[in-house]
Amino acid sequence: MSSEPVVPTYILQSDGLFREGLRLILSATRFRPHGCAIELDDLTEVPSDKPVLFIVGLGANQAVTCSKIRNQYPLASIVAVADESNPRFLASALDDGANAALFTSVSPSALVNTLQTVINGKLILIDARLWSLEIQPKTEEQRMSPPLQNVIPWEVTDEPITTKQLSAREIAILERIVRGDSNKHVARYFKIAEPTVKAHVKAIFRKIGASNRTQAAIWALNHRLFDDAGPNDLPLLLQNDSGR
Repeated sequence: MSSEPVVPTYILQSDGLFREGLRLILSATRFRPHGCAIELDDLTEVPSDKPVLFIVGLGANQAVTCSKIRNQYPLASIVAVADESNPRFLASALDDGANAALFTSVSPSALVNTLQTVINGKLILIDARLWSLEIQPKTEEQRMSPPLQNVIPWEVTDEPITTKQLSAREIAILERIVRGDSNKHVARYFKIAEPTVKAHVKAIFRKIGASNRTQAAIWALNHRLFDDAGPNDLPLLLQNDSGR
């Protein structure tokens, strides 16, 4: 069991087998489910005054679920999942305030990593396989909630910078950034001091011309730096509200 604070987690999914599978996967994590249901109204005692997490299985009958959650529970984080045959459901969920969009075929470890990143990093995450389908959330001017800051452009121009300018350690740390790790998690992963990680991150930003973790992640993906990583294990960072 994780030593980190428990995040009250609620699963909304019409498929009972899928709900039970998620419950079992998350039962030994900080995201152990506090409630499972088909509809939002079926859940009881969901706190509205503190952060909670919703995992929403999307289908035609859950078209407005994310917006309902956002309206009723403004402090909630929402992770939307859908079958690969319905990518547009995920696009709609992002427009309605979801913090992450994943296909149901995502691996359990990637799912847990995504939940951790959403809770810790205030990020919007999208399954890397949606990138090739050009599924993108609306811009800030088009999106009503939740309010987001520091919107970055989708199209990133090629930088006159090559990976040769990055040290082996910096490339390794950049991969962890793309995977959504915070500085603290990077420090634990490599067993180095957190100030050392911060120094490396600053150096990476300077060398590739990035001003935040999201731009660094998109730079790495655009330069196909980690093409050997499977899409199930490498969620794409879209938005970063603050440096970590």
